[in-house]
Amino acid sequence: MIDGFIVHVAARLAALEAGSDAAQDGARVDGTHRPASRGERGAVSEQAALAHGLRVRAGVLRETLRLLDEVPREPVERARAGSLVGLEDEHGEETWWAILPGGQGDRVAGATVVSPGSPIARALIGSEEGDPMRILQGGRPIDVVVVSVG
Repeated sequence: MIDGFIVHVAARLAALEAGSDAAQDGARVDGTHRPASRGERGAVSEQAALAHGLRVRAGVLRETLRLLDEVPREPVERARAGSLVGLEDEHGEETWWAILPGGQGDRVAGATVVSPGSPIARALIGSEEGDPMRILQGGRPIDVVVVSVG
């Protein structure tokens, strides 16, 4: 799961870097050329702001990749950062949650990846197989049982 998420984050990073480069190219003014109109000046400024925002987001993704490299990968009995947790609801439907740095609800390999600080992750951390719990899903409480922690 961790390796799959690393590939997912690395692909997002590559796309952001490409977009940042394109935006930066749009923000350049050649040598003596000065934007002739307010519209042209505005467009150049917007491209520069976009390039900056994309560079900042790329930095966040690089930090996420660094943190993912540090996540312990050995099996555990209690959920923690790095765990894949399976839940079964009262209707017998299973959902899978991966607790990983940088998770934002991405779907990877059939699991929803959430950050350790998210409400669902905070509820799951410390749980073990067989634990009943009540979680909020879609704004409503549901009763679930932890069926797997890995």
